[in-house]
Amino acid sequence: MEFAKGLERGGKALLRASLVRLLPRPRRPEGPLDPARVRRVLAVRRDARLGNLLLLTPSLRLLKTAFPGARVEVLLSGRYGEALKFNPCADELLTAAALPGLWRRGYDLAIDFSPQHAFSLSGAVCTALSGAGRRIGFDRGDAAKFLDDLVPVPAERAHETANLARLVRRAAPGAALLPDADLRAEWHWGPGEREEGGRLWKRWGLDAESVALFLGGRDQKRLDASWFLELAGRLARSGRKAALFGGPAERGLLAGRTLPAGVVVAPALALRGFAAALANARAVLTADAGPMHLAVAVGTPTVELFSHTEPWRFGYGHLPGHRIVDTPNRLAAVDEAWSALDGLLRYPAAGRRAP
Repeated sequence: MEFAKGLERGGKALLRASLVRLLPRPRRPEGPLDPARVRRVLAVRRDARLGNLLLLTPSLRLLKTAFPGARVEVLLSGRYGEALKFNPCADELLTAAALPGLWRRGYDLAIDFSPQHAFSLSGAVCTALSGAGRRIGFDRGDAAKFLDDLVPVPAERAHETANLARLVRRAAPGAALLPDADLRAEWHWGPGEREEGGRLWKRWGLDAESVALFLGGRDQKRLDASWFLELAGRLARSGRKAALFGGPAERGLLAGRTLPAGVVVAPALALRGFAAALANARAVLTADAGPMHLAVAVGTPTVELFSHTEPWRFGYGHLPGHRIVDTPNRLAAVDEAWSALDGLLRYPAAGRRAP
């Protein structure tokens, strides 16, 4: 086993060294960029997670503000690319298929938006492949071998939207950009999407006071289906209806179970249909996962369960209409979640932000 791991580490080191030799060498930045000369920008975010892509959306808006004459393109994994469909700040979405001809597109600026806590070889290589005159990213790992303008990793606690915004602020230090406190994850609707979500919601027998419960969660964040059924039962006894959302595995766990009156299991939906449905909920209860960021982006109040990640970095408790249940290194009890959810539901629905 140790021998195999050693071979794997050696192979990665060899690949990294080869890439360093083949890719354009970093150049020392010569002063700030002239916004008037920046005509094409590449934003790189290659990991395949919905939440991370939504966290990027405020920075795309900052790029459009800083470089109003520039075309902004986003290089992503493709799995959740639909999240940026209709986003006016993303002029084109690219996937790995664009890599062979990336350098021919003539980028003036490329930013590696990989998170600051760990070096991403994929993100750094894609940023270098752009051939951009200025390549910006966080200063961690081997970033200096691929990028020429490095931003120190933040030492203080900050929300992830603010962390990513540092990269744009580095690119445009003189631009009048939104302050960190005003940054919001964004979702933009296509024709008829919002209305179709409302029709779905009614078809399931739900109303404007109904709550969405998301059963998904990675690894230690995952709660048992019985936990959600108990919470759904409390909602039913309080006179509210609820929809249980999840992937195929979560829906399978609910098969054959008796559901409280007024509680439905939502069918499988494509991403944009899922977003349109969530926009009709009175509130969404979810672990720290993609649907949490999605609910915030579409303007639905949330109760957010944090057990193994940092609520100050990924949560939205600082925004009106959102509450965090923080239970470090353990899963929340139903009583704790119910207390937060019940308190949120007593808050007037008119207080929610319009998507």
